[in-house]
Amino acid sequence: MLPVGSPATGDDFVDRERETAFILSTIKNDHVMLVAPRRFGKTSIMRKIERDLASRGQSCVFLEVESVNSPGEFITDLVTALVECEGASPGARISSALGKAFALVQEKIDEIETPGFRAKLRGRLRAEFSDDWHEKAKRVDEIFAGLTGPICIILDEFPVAIQNMEEDDARKFLQWFRRLRQVSPGARFIVGGSVSIDHVVYHIGGTPVINDFRRVTIGGFSEDVALSVVERVFQGERWEYSPEIGRAVLDCVGEPCIPYFLMIVLSGLKEEADISGGVPSPALVEKVYNRRILGSEGRHYFEHYSRRLQTTYSGQEAKAARAILSRVSLAESLPAGIAYEIFRQSTASESEDAFRALLAQLNHDFYVTSETPGELRFYSKMLRDWWRIYHAGAW
Repeated sequence: MLPVGSPATGDDFVDRERETAFILSTIKNDHVMLVAPRRFGKTSIMRKIERDLASRGQSCVFLEVESVNSPGEFITDLVTALVECEGASPGARISSALGKAFALVQEKIDEIETPGFRAKLRGRLRAEFSDDWHEKAKRVDEIFAGLTGPICIILDEFPVAIQNMEEDDARKFLQWFRRLRQVSPGARFIVGGSVSIDHVVYHIGGTPVINDFRRVTIGGFSEDVALSVVERVFQGERWEYSPEIGRAVLDCVGEPCIPYFLMIVLSGLKEEADISGGVPSPALVEKVYNRRILGSEGRHYFEHYSRRLQTTYSGQEAKAARAILSRVSLAESLPAGIAYEIFRQSTASESEDAFRALLAQLNHDFYVTSETPGELRFYSKMLRDWWRIYHAGAW
């Protein structure tokens, strides 16, 4: 059984060769921003890039920055990761640049590989950066300007880190981060996350400082790949596979075939088969979908999508978004005019610009899509089914 929720590695990494090859080619000249909804496999792709670069002997740093709350914390984690990268890949020649900028590194460069040193370094850097991160940022500029070999820095959940910062800090940090990319010919950054960075930077006027990234969209599995995944899992579980049962699984997930949602169905099918002893069939798939996934025991799979409205949208935006999504979940599609009336009632605002901005946010965050002009529908069939059950009554 393939992993549910965890990044896919090794033989579990399915059908991302084209995206991986394109990203590896792109970072020769450009920085990359991965664009995709939550659970589409961005982290798995980032980890695959990290492994591929390491196999080529190229330095690569992977940082998960979701818990970062300030520019100082970001710099601390970045410098610590660079030190660890030097320990793993001495050929990167990072140490000389680090030593010139940070005395602690220069004094103890021979201890880089010891966990005790890394813990001491992190503590010292956090204390140093707590007061004036701008001065320390200049030292980071020196480090990157002094790099003699190529290095790739992968930042997972980068938009969340920006969102966690105070607004003024976030604005100044993004400006500095752009300058860092401009003065670092040997460095390439790959950033991504489960929150739309466009939505995050829009409110702090930061859109111009991220426009140097080459955007790479990560889609769902194609139908043939998704069916091959289902067949592979059936073979691994020693279940009898048929095209009819493969179609039944995909009908639950809908288009686009989100890898995470596909694994939810297959995991639920395994649990049901193990507990009841039933033989997987189209009827059992439907039972699993309605009871184990859309039922109360599967609610946790999707609750993030609801909570995120409260954490990433303003109060009035969240209220209007929830009301619009409730109505969209009750129909195949919803005319934008009706959505605007819902917006007006929810916010007491007549602003069409604010309404369009909200729809753009819902689109950026992959709640809705507008494939037909003037019509809104849920981006995911499975998410729509869940929303209709648990939240449509709110409207």
